[in-house]
Amino acid sequence: MSHLHIPDGVLPPIVWIVGLVLALFGVALSAIATRGVGPQRIAFQSALGGLMLAVMAIPVPITAFDYCMTLAGPIGVLLGAASAFQVSFVVTVILALMGQGGFTVIGLNALVLGLGAMTARPLYRWMAARMRRPLAMALATAVSQLVSSALWLAVLAVSVRLSPVAAADEEVHHTIRWLQGGALVALLAPLLLVAVGVESLLGYGLAQFLDRVRPDLLPSTNAQGVHAKPEASKGSHD
Repeated sequence: MSHLHIPDGVLPPIVWIVGLVLALFGVALSAIATRGVGPQRIAFQSALGGLMLAVMAIPVPITAFDYCMTLAGPIGVLLGAASAFQVSFVVTVILALMGQGGFTVIGLNALVLGLGAMTARPLYRWMAARMRRPLAMALATAVSQLVSSALWLAVLAVSVRLSPVAAADEEVHHTIRWLQGGALVALLAPLLLVAVGVESLLGYGLAQFLDRVRPDLLPSTNAQGVHAKPEASKGSHD
């Protein structure tokens, strides 16, 4: 449910080609935005990318679905939009090499994860000016995960509409079956809320820890100087 575990040859070419082109365009834009960052920033980004990969490499079976924790929300908060999208793209490439989805869904998975992560820091900054930073991190994580889940469902729905062959895939088939007859509300929605809740708790715990030991790693807020902290390093881009 966090990203597409679909093998090659299932999705219609128009869907995965457009997804790949958009993802590569996003990577190019993010490279321009992060040009000139220092080695400390690159090391920080790489460490968070490795953490994201380790978490996503362990699927958790939930009825007919496999769910992977992503940490996309916290990573989006800590890195900003450009760097978070880069991390999402690299992680999806490595996951494809590990057999979690085909190579044709790399672009789509990068968009599903990356666009969700990109929403996290602006939301966090807005909420952190009004509440405790761990709670702001948890709420930003929840919204980020909901955005990714909505994109995940949208890709499946478009794929089935364009190509009935896509419905033969196990993940797509189970998803479409549960969505029929109002099962989205009866079954899928509660499971999604549980997954979002777990992700939010992880985000809350991470922010609580950083707020105590390394508050400079959390983004600053500018609203009346509330929670204003220096960034971890120069060259951070939203």
